[in-house]
Amino acid sequence: MGTTTSSGYVTSDGLDIYYEIHGGPPDGARAPFVLLPGGAMTIETAFADDLLPLLSRQRPVIAMEMQGHGHTGDRNGAITLDQMARDASAVLTHLQVARAHFIGHSLGALVSFGVAISHPEQVASITAVGATYTFDDMLPELVKLQRDPTHEPSAALIPLLPTADDFAAWTDSFRRSAPDPDAFEDILGKLNVMLAQWPGWPEAKIAALSAPVLLAIGDNDFVRIDRAAEAARLIPDAQLAVLPGTTHMSITRRGAWLFPLIEARIAGG
Repeated sequence: MGTTTSSGYVTSDGLDIYYEIHGGPPDGARAPFVLLPGGAMTIETAFADDLLPLLSRQRPVIAMEMQGHGHTGDRNGAITLDQMARDASAVLTHLQVARAHFIGHSLGALVSFGVAISHPEQVASITAVGATYTFDDMLPELVKLQRDPTHEPSAALIPLLPTADDFAAWTDSFRRSAPDPDAFEDILGKLNVMLAQWPGWPEAKIAALSAPVLLAIGDNDFVRIDRAAEAARLIPDAQLAVLPGTTHMSITRRGAWLFPLIEARIAGG
C-alpha cells in the first residue's frame, strides 16, 4: 500500500466517514485523486495491491470508505447513493479540498457520478471503473439476479461473479476494521436491496456533466460494452476504454493499464 500520510474521520449527517491520505497532504497545487472502492470492499481489498501505490507516487490520494464499508459504520434504515455522495462531498469540504479527480470502482463509480451531479465544483474528473451511471447497463442476467435473489446464475455468469475467496477476503478485511465486525452480511443485504431498487442517475443530469469522464471496463465485465458505448456518447466528451482479458473482479488489478489512461485523461488538471 502507498505510504499513509494520515487517516481520520469526518462526521457527515451523524455518521463518521473514514478516509486515508496517501502520497503526502493535498497542497492545493494539483487536484488530488479520490479513490472509492466497490460494494462490500475496503480500501485494502480494492486498491492496496495495485492502483493506490501507482497513483500516490504522482499526487496525493484521498481514499474513502463509504457508509457500511470498512472503518465506516452504518446508519439506521436504508443505504442510499444520494447519501453516499453527500458523505464523500463532506470529506472533501472538511479537508478543504476544492476539487479532486474521482476514481471509483463499481459502486464507487456510481457514488462519483452522484458527487458530480450534486457538487460539480468539487469534481475535476471521473474515472468510472467497471460501471457507468446506472445499474441497468450491467449484463441482463446480473440485473435479473440482483432483483430476484432466487435466480440461479447460469454457467456463463458464474465465472464473472465474486468467488468464495473474494468474499472471504472482503469479510476478513471488514471484520478487522468495522465498528460492528459482525455486520457484514446485513450490510451486503442492504446494498443488494439498494441496487435492486435504484433507478440510476437521471440521463439529463449525466448529459449535463462538465467534468472529463473516462469509462474503463473489462471486455468480460459486468457492464455491457454496447451500453458503455452509449453512456460514453451521452456524457459530453467522455472516453471509453475496454481492457482486454479483464473482468469486473480483475480490473482493479490492471493498474499498469489504467494509470496511463487516467493520467492522459486528466492532463493539466
